[in-house]
Formats: sequence, C-alpha cells, structure tokens
Amino acid sequence: MTLEMEHQTFCGVVCLNCKAPILVPAIVWENSLVPQEVNLERERASVFNVRCASCHKERPYKTSEIVTFDGLPLPIAPFAQPSGTRPNPLNGLSSGVKV
Repeated sequence: MTLEMEHQTFCGVVCLNCKAPILVPAIVWENSLVPQEVNLERERASVFNVRCASCHKERPYKTSEIVTFDGLPLPIAPFAQPSGTRPNPLNGLSSGVKV
C-alpha cells in the first residue's frame, strides 16, 4: 500500500521584513494572471498591501512579486490581547481628590 502525498502550492510574496512566505488573497493573484493588454484599467492598481502572518508587519507589494510556494501557508497567529486592566497608582481615588 503506497500513500501519495498531494503536492500543495500557494501563490504569495516574500515578506520584506522577515522573509517568510505570505499568502496572497485569491482576488489579487487572479487579477495578475489576466494579460496586461486586456487588463489596462487594472494595470494602474498593480500594488496591494498584505500583512505577514509571522511578524505582523503590513507592507505594499507589486503583483509582479507574486511567486508560487510549495507547501501550505502559515496560519495567521493572533495578536497579543491587552489585559483589560491597568495599574491605578491612586488606589481608586481620582486625581482631583486631596488626601
């Protein structure tokens, strides 16, 4: 019995900050596949912003920078959540109250 691994690829760009592969939304790479002669109106909009799943930096990329990567894209890691409480140096007293 042999197991065949399905070869998976995705379209993306290389992060300008950390060099990790970034998944590009389908609408961006689908528009980049259309020949430029037919797609003159979209030629002006050949730059898009995308956020890196590794370093969380958002940068502008050109559609000409889109390449095909082997494997699966990195899942987007959640941002650190604020604790919701902040230290109160006055122990519940407002700043206008004299002690």
